[in-house]
Amino acid sequence: MKPWMLILAGVLIGLLATGAILLISQPERGVPITLSPPPTPTHTPLPKPTATSVPIQVLIKGEIVNPGTYTMDRETRLSDLIELAGGLTEKADAVRVNDAFLLRDGDYFYIPLAGESIPETARNAPGNNPLDNPAYFDYPLDLNTASKEALESLPGIGPAKATDIVDYREQHGPFESIDELLNVPGIGPTIFESIREYLTIGN
Repeated sequence: MKPWMLILAGVLIGLLATGAILLISQPERGVPITLSPPPTPTHTPLPKPTATSVPIQVLIKGEIVNPGTYTMDRETRLSDLIELAGGLTEKADAVRVNDAFLLRDGDYFYIPLAGESIPETARNAPGNNPLDNPAYFDYPLDLNTASKEALESLPGIGPAKATDIVDYREQHGPFESIDELLNVPGIGPTIFESIREYLTIGN
């Protein structure tokens, strides 16, 4: 073989060897990354403020185990205040205690002895509670004669439910028992148990 052919063969072999080395040493390509489009911005409304019930201050004196001023929730009754204050004493004239009074901020209640006068400044003094005041009624209410306004004074009974009770009474006649109140739309067991002690059926 001629010398120039040997030289050419050597060059070709060298090039092939170099290409093979480069091919082997080249790192493996990874999987290409696909970028997702950015999320579409959405408008999130601000949360609505939650109404917070403001407590009230109520004073109770007289024949009560722990007289004093108490912080109460709104829409609570005198019975709740009496329970919080430890209950009535043995000398209290419970007959003149209207447990169903709806408490108001700044109220003052006086629990009397039998035959004792209630101070005029007390919310439960007779002169402070005319019968035409929706906040005061003679309990227990006769379920068959109570007015719509009187029924509204019961716990959990607003104008709509009071109207339903009156409508039921007019459509079905007098209630034969207090339990029949459960037949009135909107009066469930929970509401019924909270008002039954304030109701009676007249003879």
